[in-house]
Amino acid sequence: MSEYSINVDWQEEYEKWQNIGQDAMREFFEANPKEAEAEGYDLDEDGEVKYLDELLDHWQPMMNYAYPLVCDPTRDMDKIVKVCRETCLTVMYKEEDDTYYLALCGGGMDLSQDIARAYQILENWIPISLMREVSKQPELSVHGEAWLEMAQQIKKQLNMNIDQLQLDLKQWDMSISEFKKRKAAAKCQ
Repeated sequence: MSEYSINVDWQEEYEKWQNIGQDAMREFFEANPKEAEAEGYDLDEDGEVKYLDELLDHWQPMMNYAYPLVCDPTRDMDKIVKVCRETCLTVMYKEEDDTYYLALCGGGMDLSQDIARAYQILENWIPISLMREVSKQPELSVHGEAWLEMAQQIKKQLNMNIDQLQLDLKQWDMSISEFKKRKAAAKCQ
């Protein structure tokens, strides 16, 4: 577990979760079967996706981590579809605590850029503890304009945090100075 993730044994706990991303992708492919065909899946004579469940397996959590979301992403299902299509993550819902999470559907390499990109799509911000861990290698797992947008978002947020930390530092300096003045004044009395 880190500051921005929880451990989840998907094999043991899957029935406690709803795979919102997979549900969104089912609706997407049912409404847009040509998109599934473009990904190499055949359509039947009615124009529906053959083996849709096989395609939807791409959005099954694989790694034993979940990344908490602050917002309810179901307010904009298009963003959930975008996360599923542009990253290797899905959106999971845990009814027990009424919370939403991101979950990795792939592994084997550093996917910190995908996680950051998913947060950017759904929440327009990236947790600071995650920002510090995102690989700085250009286009490691996120590519093109999406990588550039993610990198610029991280820089913007880091600058905002630097400004806030500098303000906090000044306030602590003033508090320490005030403390020392009081101690000195107390000694004089």
